[in-house]
Amino acid sequence: MGSKLSPLLADVFMSDFEEELQKEKIFPRIWRRYVDDIFAVVKERYLTQILQLLNTRHSSIKFTIEKETNGTLPFLDLMITRKDDNTLKFGIYRKPTSTDRYITSDSNHFGTQQQAAFHSMAHRLFNIPMEKEEFITERKKIHEAAVLNGYDKKIVDKILRKHERKRHRQNSTTLQPDRDQKKRISIPFYPKLTNSIQNVLQQHGLQAVYKSSQTLKNLLCALKDKVPAEEMSGIYEIPCKDCPAVYIGQTRRKLKTRLREHKTATDNGKVHESSVAVHSMELNHTIDWDQSKLKKCIRKVSQLNAWESMFITTAEQPLMNDDDAPIVSPLFRLTKQKMK
Repeated sequence: MGSKLSPLLADVFMSDFEEELQKEKIFPRIWRRYVDDIFAVVKERYLTQILQLLNTRHSSIKFTIEKETNGTLPFLDLMITRKDDNTLKFGIYRKPTSTDRYITSDSNHFGTQQQAAFHSMAHRLFNIPMEKEEFITERKKIHEAAVLNGYDKKIVDKILRKHERKRHRQNSTTLQPDRDQKKRISIPFYPKLTNSIQNVLQQHGLQAVYKSSQTLKNLLCALKDKVPAEEMSGIYEIPCKDCPAVYIGQTRRKLKTRLREHKTATDNGKVHESSVAVHSMELNHTIDWDQSKLKKCIRKVSQLNAWESMFITTAEQPLMNDDDAPIVSPLFRLTKQKMK
């Protein structure tokens, strides 16, 4: 899985490569390329000669070929068949290793993510010019994949009807629906909060798109040695020994550095430097430095205000903080209600 720029750079490089071939008039009669996959029609007696010529044009380019077998040739996800009259017939190609396993119906994903693979297959079904036999075969294959992954056949039928109607409209009119450009925000999918957060975002003209909260990286063991909490940055909490009050703050530096500053200010009575010092001096309370902890490790500075605001808003204990949360939002109060 390479860089996101790879397809663009491949297109730019190959376009320049193709221009040179056209200038020298050695271009195959039919040449259709998608990034670095090419479908070409070449006379068989010239095939080896053209392949050798292509591979001498640039040191970084080495072409390999796959010839048609019994009049058929797979290209990307298509199976292309040359009929007796030399016209082409299209079907769907799946690799022999394909298991038809997609996101299962019992997975903890948002509905649109679960059904995305079937929308893709339905779109392909109605937009590739297949003959009746290939169309029926592929439709049956989609239903089998749905059953294999635990989906009700009715759900897939609904998806297929939607794409069929869309294709019919496209064939019937050139008018396109007027679509408003919505601002979108990506948030993790969490069943207990998703719908409520989505409703609040809609009130502010935002559309929520969801990503899975669990990834293989989170589930597998750590690839690096664990960094002690005191060496991290993020949102921290300092409790009082004599009352339930806590101080919640943020730090871009190591936790131990920020705690040392709070302790120094408290020991020296510098109330203008720390709300913890104010609490200790005014109430003559002792701060429980040993129980101070990092509540959330945050590496991105841009996220500190949001996370600090959430912890302050959802805190159950009284706070030593003199200032309000950096961000005031109903989303934080909503999170507090749902977490109870």
